[in-house]
Amino acid sequence: MEVVRLEDSRLGEASDVLARAFLDDPAWVWLIPDAKKRRDILPWLFRVGFDVTAADVWTTAGVVRGAARWLPPGRPPMRVGPTLKALVTTPFRLGSAVAPFLAYGRAVESLRVEAMPDQHWYLAGIGVDPSAQRRGIGAALLEPGLAAAARGGLPAVLLTNNEANLPFYERHGFAVVRKDQTPKGGPQAWAMVKAP
Repeated sequence: MEVVRLEDSRLGEASDVLARAFLDDPAWVWLIPDAKKRRDILPWLFRVGFDVTAADVWTTAGVVRGAARWLPPGRPPMRVGPTLKALVTTPFRLGSAVAPFLAYGRAVESLRVEAMPDQHWYLAGIGVDPSAQRRGIGAALLEPGLAAAARGGLPAVLLTNNEANLPFYERHGFAVVRKDQTPKGGPQAWAMVKAP
């Protein structure tokens, strides 16, 4: 399975794929309980996420069947301009879900830092289109970040809100190091680390 850097012109395709992959994810269901609203807003939210996060984005060669955002150590996690724009537009799109959304983001970042305060590669998001899952795409999308972490002798870190994902990540060398709600009263999250 060949993976390549995602071209900016294909961010919309990747956003749609991630929206389908995360439609029933516990965190998104908690944030946006209405399935229709969630289906409508997730492509936009993932596109904002691509714009805001200063990560390297990988996808499948050819048709976009999945995407992974890897944030290298030392790089600021967010781009200032797109983040300011998102802070203005997000309340209009999310309405009453904006406060829980921001609390969720703060809790995730806090859990990540608690799990690994030292330099690391961070998997800021990964998803595979439901129609293409269980074909090795997720494993291939993990590889660029895992290889970079190994070259640098650094750990790789991720968070998941879906307990069903734990065995997949464990097969790739990750272990749960912390578990908490994101935020208190919100969805359960597992912070996982793959040691160098």
